[in-house]
Amino acid sequence: MHTNGQIRSLVFAEIKHHETPLLSNEQYKSGAEYRPGCWPPSTELAGGVTQLQQTVLLAREDIGEVLNKLDDDGAETGEAAYVVRPRSYLIAGHLRKLRGANGVHRDKYRSFELYRRNLYEPDVITFDELLARAEWHVQAAQPHDVEE
Repeated sequence: MHTNGQIRSLVFAEIKHHETPLLSNEQYKSGAEYRPGCWPPSTELAGGVTQLQQTVLLAREDIGEVLNKLDDDGAETGEAAYVVRPRSYLIAGHLRKLRGANGVHRDKYRSFELYRRNLYEPDVITFDELLARAEWHVQAAQPHDVEE
């Protein structure tokens, strides 16, 4: 993918499943945290982060700084996408996994947020967050009635 601004930049996205677990309890007894209040990222989440980081690194090494668009005959079209530290997104899971029966499980939510907010790259977005963003953009683009 690439952005559509005045200068295009390459963007990478890795899309996992909406049921991808965000936190791990695979190696611990059912539902137990790693240490009190500490829930590690799931193997799938951590693996997705590493996979995307490797993809971006290898693409940057292979492509270089500029990816020129070519026509069907292989000639440059004059359009290009730049590959200067490209943005990357991992889309996985759902925030409902961080809730208990009656509300947010604070330790789980805190553990997940601390993990993803302290990643240098990629940005981690859950499917429900992506849907909420899309709905907001659609609503913002709708004409609004102005009361006179």
